[in-house]
Amino acid sequence: MEPIEQLASHGQSVWLDYIRRDLVRSGGLADLVRDGVRGVTSNPSIFEKGIGGSTEYDDALRDRLDGDAAASSLALFEAVAIVDIQEACDVLRSVYDDTDGADGFVSLEVSPHLAHDSEGTIREARRLWSEVGRPNLMIKVPATPEGIPAIEELLAEGINVNVTLMFSLEHYEDVAHAYLRGVRRAEHPERLASVASFFVSRVDTAVDAELDAIGTDRAKRLRGTIGIANSKLAYARYQELFEGSEFAELAERGVRPQRVLWASTSTKDPAYRDVLYVEELIGDNTVNTMPPETLEAFQDHGIARADAITEGVDAARDDIAALADLGIDFDAITDRLQHEGVHKFATSFDAMLSAIDGKRRTLLAESVDPQELRLGGLADAVEGRLGSWADDDVAERIWAKDHTVWVDELQPEIVDRLVWLTLPEAMQDHVEDIEWFVDQVLAEDLEEVVLLGMGGSSLAPEVFARTFGTAEGHLDLRVLDSTHPRAVSALAADIDPAHTLFVVASKSGTTVEPLSLFSFFWERVAEVTATPGRHFVAITDPGSPLVDLASDRGFRKTFTAIPDVGGRYSALTHFGLVPAALVGADVRRMLDRALRMAAASRRPAPDNPALRLGAAFGEAARAGRDKVTVVTSPSLAAFPDWFEQLAAESTGKDGTGIVPVAGEKLGAPAVYGDDRFFFVLSHADDGSDVEIAGLDTLEAAGHPIARIVVDDLADLAAEMYRAELAIAAAGAVLDIHPFDQPNVQLAKRLARYAMAGELDTGTIPATQVDDVDALRSELSDLLGSASSGTYVALQAFVAPTDGAEAALQRLRHRIRDAVAVTTTVGFGPRFLHSTGQLHKGGPDTGLFIQFVDHPEPDVEVPGEDFTFGTLVAGQADGDHQALVDAGRRVLRIDLGDDAVAGLEAVEAALDV
Repeated sequence: MEPIEQLASHGQSVWLDYIRRDLVRSGGLADLVRDGVRGVTSNPSIFEKGIGGSTEYDDALRDRLDGDAAASSLALFEAVAIVDIQEACDVLRSVYDDTDGADGFVSLEVSPHLAHDSEGTIREARRLWSEVGRPNLMIKVPATPEGIPAIEELLAEGINVNVTLMFSLEHYEDVAHAYLRGVRRAEHPERLASVASFFVSRVDTAVDAELDAIGTDRAKRLRGTIGIANSKLAYARYQELFEGSEFAELAERGVRPQRVLWASTSTKDPAYRDVLYVEELIGDNTVNTMPPETLEAFQDHGIARADAITEGVDAARDDIAALADLGIDFDAITDRLQHEGVHKFATSFDAMLSAIDGKRRTLLAESVDPQELRLGGLADAVEGRLGSWADDDVAERIWAKDHTVWVDELQPEIVDRLVWLTLPEAMQDHVEDIEWFVDQVLAEDLEEVVLLGMGGSSLAPEVFARTFGTAEGHLDLRVLDSTHPRAVSALAADIDPAHTLFVVASKSGTTVEPLSLFSFFWERVAEVTATPGRHFVAITDPGSPLVDLASDRGFRKTFTAIPDVGGRYSALTHFGLVPAALVGADVRRMLDRALRMAAASRRPAPDNPALRLGAAFGEAARAGRDKVTVVTSPSLAAFPDWFEQLAAESTGKDGTGIVPVAGEKLGAPAVYGDDRFFFVLSHADDGSDVEIAGLDTLEAAGHPIARIVVDDLADLAAEMYRAELAIAAAGAVLDIHPFDQPNVQLAKRLARYAMAGELDTGTIPATQVDDVDALRSELSDLLGSASSGTYVALQAFVAPTDGAEAALQRLRHRIRDAVAVTTTVGFGPRFLHSTGQLHKGGPDTGLFIQFVDHPEPDVEVPGEDFTFGTLVAGQADGDHQALVDAGRRVLRIDLGDDAVAGLEAVEAALDV
């Protein structure tokens, strides 16, 4: 017997807290009903995501707008929502009939703005009841003081009611008696049905915060218990009211008891079992309304114990009583939760109307795609690819997580990793928590934030910080993604740890670089405060070791990101949005723009902007133009570094791939071979003439160009999304799996061997920078082997100072202009988490120059048996060996004690 069937056998009905048109019309809801789901609830937030975040409602909205172009957002909402509710009611009608009207309901709520208006609620409920016209409809009414008389009146008129926003026994008592009064007045009370929705996880979230502030062992013991204890007492009162003599007379007349419905049953704290609020609340004649993820989790590993809700009632009373002993006013909390609940519902309702208004404007206005492709000889191949993608429904298949878009055999990593497609919608639910956290941080005496992370955990935050700057009253963001001792020491000397917030970002929670940096800065913060944990925040995946570390050390906050999102696709998760919010970026606006791009990315291939760009990238690479050179206007200058990881790590494998070129100044056509593709992103406000000098000349010379102009910097989020899908689509053109990185771990493993003295390579040969003749000879030999399609990668395991960056850029442009080859620049170990995959797994067209220096004075890593100098040296040695093992040609140059002077000497030694 399946877990959901076991719940039914124990007297509990499962309702789905989700509704969407494609779920109903695709047969998905009918499938769930066959599996045992017995009802559906809806709310404005669900409708907002469905209408504003997808295209599935566009035709219905167009039909309504065709008849009345001035239709309000509310009218548009009701035009689609009522149809959804009706169709869902029809699907569940068999349940309603089979249970003689006891189950099979769909809930629709009155406007939350009427929560304190009894008469307005009654009028709205009557109207909705009439317009839906289904006997298995329930009208949702909040259990506010003004809602209580409305509940009674609606029941007396024969309208089914789902009473919401109950948090306390007092709320339940008022609702239960309103039900009893209402059915006694009803003409046919035996036909009525009602549920009393008791909210659970929100109670724990609120109480846990106060328990955490107290921090005693007794307070810690109560964490995660009060929501369930509160529910147990409510159910005990239900039994007294509806299973005793008081209800017996009504029961004899066929009147049904008002079932208790457990709402807010998804866990908010990652430390709690994800089915906690299902397993502990099983009881006869109850309902549990679950969001899809909770329902799926319970089906997967839930345990159904009969009458779990009746166990430990006395202990539950003791737990509630213990709150008062700790000085916590539980009644005040539950009253506040109800007040906040009304406000949140109203906010969601307004957001929904706002989303519909945006959709209305979009549908009424002519759609303009700011993407321009000037492809020259590639145009026919790109159009042919788009045509085949349209015939093969590639856009639809990508959104359906169909692995065959990329590979024939099932690859779970492809299916799992495509969750990033829905991030612009999914992350909307997390914005409030992020904004609350930022408000708390800004209220304290903090001046800047330092992010300790690598690759996908650091690149997007850096882009957001450089693009949006620091808003007034917010924190300056510094990103430390170098383990070079001089970089660590320089940052340590430049900040005041007493006024700095540190964000430790690592998906796996095991990445050596951010953990080493954490140990270093933890020790320094601990020297200036007795509560160092208040200066640290973790961003990681659920269940990672970093979650435990943060808990043990008392971090201020741990954000657990949506799992199964690869690092290079994580810009719109907590990894990117939390740092963005700390500098004052409008993350709501960013997600809104990305949501629009996501909606456009559901279109069939010819009209899909991301697939069009992806086809161009892919076909260009197939034609030998695999060097995608990213050019931006000044305000978007940080974008190429982020794109570099996305393209290199996603496509650089199986001997093929796209070589992203970031940070290059445009040169004359003569310095470019026929392996280039130019990808241009500019901001309209960067000048009245946003044309970037040299592009027309390059196009005239036969180089293909993709050009995008954005009007608002918030569109950066949309362009990141476009680029993500475009690169994934390019992977399909190149016949590679874009979501793995098979060669990244090799360099990491070899680095560990090198640090332990176990790398069996002997001494790695290095040309000394002061040996001018040898240096000139080695450089000439390496660069002389360059041919058409070659790229030269400058890999600098030195501190990423402004001086070093400038010297490397001068060197890369000197090589490009002299040899007419593509050049790239990367600081180690940062590039190992970015372009490292491409270097070993991509096309064998790279020539690699590895720069090392003498990192003195060295810096200890507290608690470890290695130093930062040992770590960066091991990473350089490991990468060198990985390149050699892959058959790449590598020249190592020892820059000596002064990296900048050494780089300048290398430039002077170039004999090209």
